[in-house]
Amino acid sequence: MTLRLRVARKRRGVAYEPLVSILVPAWNEEMGITATINSILDNDYRNIEIVVVDDGSTDSTPQLVRALVAAYEADNPNSTKSIRFLSKAKGGKGTALNYAIENARGEILVSVDADSIAHPHMVRNLVSYFADDTVDAVVGNVKVGGELGFLNLLQKLEYLFGFYSKRAQSLLGAEYIYGGACAAFRRTTVFDAIGVFDTSSITEDIEMSLRTRFHGLKAVYADDAICYTEGAGTIMGLLKQRLRWKKGRFEAFGKYKKLFFSTRAQHSMWLTWFALPFAMLAELQLLFEPVGLTLLVLYSYVTGDYSSLLLGALFIGILYVVVGLFTERARNWWIIPLFPFTWIIFYALVWIEYIALLKSISYSIRARGVEWQKWQRKGITVRPAQPVRETV
Repeated sequence: MTLRLRVARKRRGVAYEPLVSILVPAWNEEMGITATINSILDNDYRNIEIVVVDDGSTDSTPQLVRALVAAYEADNPNSTKSIRFLSKAKGGKGTALNYAIENARGEILVSVDADSIAHPHMVRNLVSYFADDTVDAVVGNVKVGGELGFLNLLQKLEYLFGFYSKRAQSLLGAEYIYGGACAAFRRTTVFDAIGVFDTSSITEDIEMSLRTRFHGLKAVYADDAICYTEGAGTIMGLLKQRLRWKKGRFEAFGKYKKLFFSTRAQHSMWLTWFALPFAMLAELQLLFEPVGLTLLVLYSYVTGDYSSLLLGALFIGILYVVVGLFTERARNWWIIPLFPFTWIIFYALVWIEYIALLKSISYSIRARGVEWQKWQRKGITVRPAQPVRETV
């Protein structure tokens, strides 16, 4: 699959440069919206229109975007890149994305969160995968930026080690979650064919992901299309995020339950018989993990035999070191010494995921909804590469 993509990209090369619409839904994003737009403008892909939709912000987001648009148009009157700013009453992220789709003109549509920073080659690398006419959606490589603290480090490591999972799913045709921070779609085969985002879903990106797979559309993971996002800055913020993700994913799983163990030719067996069932089994394991771990520790204490715990810890530590070195050996070298202890650090995240799972089950039983969560933004500081701002 990877070889076929590379051949297609080489065959079409730079000749394939369709208009790309970058969709940026925004609600109270005054802290980072201008940095997001500027990072997209700094991309080396020329044929871009940025469609920013303000979803009823009550802060200075509209004023900041309008000022940026005016300044860019004045400084770059002949640029092939454009910015369009639209406003609407507050209705949620899904409605903002759909309004952007309705007004976008591009052949390829890319959703980018308003608190993200695009790598200077992100757009070009995303587009290159669409040179293969069978590709309908491309999932970007999202990394956590921002100030370094324990929660930020925790999320950085999580995204880092999720790299191999996403790559494996892509190679096996089992990719089923396209994060809203960086996901690209071919307009004709996705939005024109199977509809726009479901505004009744609290995780419209997950619902759309499973919908495309249900209809037999093809998605690939682009590890070279990098986008930096701001992680949650507080434990409560992270908990609310994971609660929304879990509840939204369970709802999407229920909506597309016929995908599980499907034998239809349009569905990947790796997706329907492995990835999706395994995702549910992982949640079931999480539900009983605290009990199982407690019993194992008690057994080791009573018998005085800690070999199982030590061997398990050693195996997991070595596994994280090997995977981490292959992923990050030439990039953020400072994080490498943490690899042997990653499994310990991740247990903090496990407890957050566990609480989110329990709350998700409780909310589902009580039919309680979850809103688009917000937390105090600090902005992202990354230096992905030298800017390539176009001035024509």
